[in-house]
Amino acid sequence: MNAHRIPQALLLLTLILTIAGAQAVERIDGSDEEFEPIFAVDDYDESWITGDTSTDGSVDYALKLDDGNEKRFEAMDYNRDGLMDDFYVYHNGVLRMELLDTNFDGEIDLWIHMYDGVRVRGYERDTNFDGNIDLVKEFGNE
Repeated sequence: MNAHRIPQALLLLTLILTIAGAQAVERIDGSDEEFEPIFAVDDYDESWITGDTSTDGSVDYALKLDDGNEKRFEAMDYNRDGLMDDFYVYHNGVLRMELLDTNFDGEIDLWIHMYDGVRVRGYERDTNFDGNIDLVKEFGNE
């Protein structure tokens, strides 16, 4: 292969893998709605209900309700480092997805998709923490 074509080939391969990863996410989740996690506990505004479940004086829980007063989003700081690391996304009050920062670096690396708030539909994982989904697992049909 010509040395000038190697960067082009790498760019094309990166593009293909990115598209394949995006399609895998769409296939499991089935929704086009975006959820942007808020990691810093101080960034939750008055539209969120916040709490201190550990009674240490720091926010470690946040809840946002939809227009019908059903749960819409939840966030939790399990390791009490001031950054939320566990996020829940609801639709009509039913859990649809959980997003986790398993290595506490401020980036989501595990997406768990649910059928009915109880059964796991599948998950996606960034196993090497490079920002790309590299493991997809689906379980059965709805």
